[in-house]
Amino acid sequence: MTRRLALLLALLCLAACPGDARDGAEAGTVAVRVAGLVLDEEADSPVVILEEVAGKRRLPIWIGLSEAHSIAAVLESHPAPRPNAHDLSKRLIEGMGGRVERVVVTALREGVYFARIDLAQNGRTIAVDARPSDAIAIALRLEAPLFVVEALFETNGIDAKPSGREIRGRAAQRQVGAFRL
Repeated sequence: MTRRLALLLALLCLAACPGDARDGAEAGTVAVRVAGLVLDEEADSPVVILEEVAGKRRLPIWIGLSEAHSIAAVLESHPAPRPNAHDLSKRLIEGMGGRVERVVVTALREGVYFARIDLAQNGRTIAVDARPSDAIAIALRLEAPLFVVEALFETNGIDAKPSGREIRGRAAQRQVGAFRL
């Protein structure tokens, strides 16, 4: 009788959890995927576009050229001939028996985005502060889930898919074109 009760309680708990919570989300975050890379022609800077998994909002994050190349290599399944820093990070994490539980874009302060990589090893989880571009490049290599704090979508998100060559956000309105590496 106690096994049945425990099974019933476990099933009720699973049913009560929102879908994202079962997939590594934490309260106040939104699951995202990399929708692509574009080039901000005005600033001559690459932009990674994060898109809600279960919605239409997008979040543009301006990144460096080397990080854009690293992200594009994974998206296009073209590994570099020699390992870069993100490939090295993947090898170190796996070599030490760890895994990336999740990556969360956590804040925007003074025009700079912040992210956190949650690493798990031997039953212990540590939060590592990182630039979003590096965190995303590592998460893609390790197939880890990506999240964005909801408040960032509210202040800097794009409500609909961009039309033509323009991305409109409340924080930054910039012209973008195709980003090809």
